[in-house]
Amino acid sequence: MLLSVPAILLCLMILPAFAADITSISSQDNSTKDVTINLTAKNYAFNTSTITVPAGANVTINFDNMDAGEQHNFAVYETAEANKKIFVGDDITGPSKITYNFEAPIKAGMYLFRCDDHAGQMKGNFIVK
Repeated sequence: MLLSVPAILLCLMILPAFAADITSISSQDNSTKDVTINLTAKNYAFNTSTITVPAGANVTINFDNMDAGEQHNFAVYETAEANKKIFVGDDITGPSKITYNFEAPIKAGMYLFRCDDHAGQMKGNFIVK
């Protein structure tokens, strides 16, 4: 099948515009979001009650447990009932530091973060935008 000259010219005009759109979509999909949060536990409380991160971000939590002789951790759950975990970090006995790494949910919303050892008093909102 042979294409007419006008059909070929039309293809040549459309192809560069289409290729430009593919390139821009590809570069957006390949962009990575890295977020680092410094989180402290002291006197059975976190230094913040809200953590906000972009959807799908690679999250690093630099966790500093300043409570001598006490175990704390950092964990993220889908709901306040803590039935489905997103991330659960290892317990550390203070004073001690640890770095946790995990991927934030891709769905925007409000999640729960807490210390599993002291869930009633050490908790906050993990917001994904």
